[in-house]
This record gives sequence, structure tokens and C-alpha cells, in this order.
Amino acid sequence: MSFFARVLNHLVNEVLVQGLANNRTFQQFAVRSNAWIAEVTKKSAEKQNQIAEQAQHFHKTFREEMKKGVDEQFKRK
Repeated sequence: MSFFARVLNHLVNEVLVQGLANNRTFQQFAVRSNAWIAEVTKKSAEKQNQIAEQAQHFHKTFREEMKKGVDEQFKRK
């Protein structure tokens, strides 16, 4: 990329960043977006914990039922 293209790119980026940083609408959008992402992250963590608990319960129940089934099979013989 030529020197002038890099300088122009840098200037455009600076103007764009400064323009957005000073724009009240963009700031409100950023705050709302951040709050929404935090909420979704929290709900995701809660759901992940809930699924982990259900998986542990399933594993425990499955192991107990398999043990019962194996014990019954060996008692019949």
C-alpha cells in the first residue's frame, strides 16, 4: 500500500473513531449492546450450570439402574 493510501486510511479512521466516540446515539447503542451481551452471557452461564446438574443426575440414575440390572441378571443364574 502506498504511503498516501496509508495516511488517508489513518485519517479516515481517526475521523470515524472520533465521530462515533462523540455521537450520543452511538454511545447509547454501545451501552445497550453491552448490557444485552452481559445479560445473555449471564443467562448462558446459568443454563450451562443447569444442564451440567441435569447431566450429573442422569449419570447417577443411569449408573444405579445399570447396577440394578446387572445384579438382577447375576442373581437369576
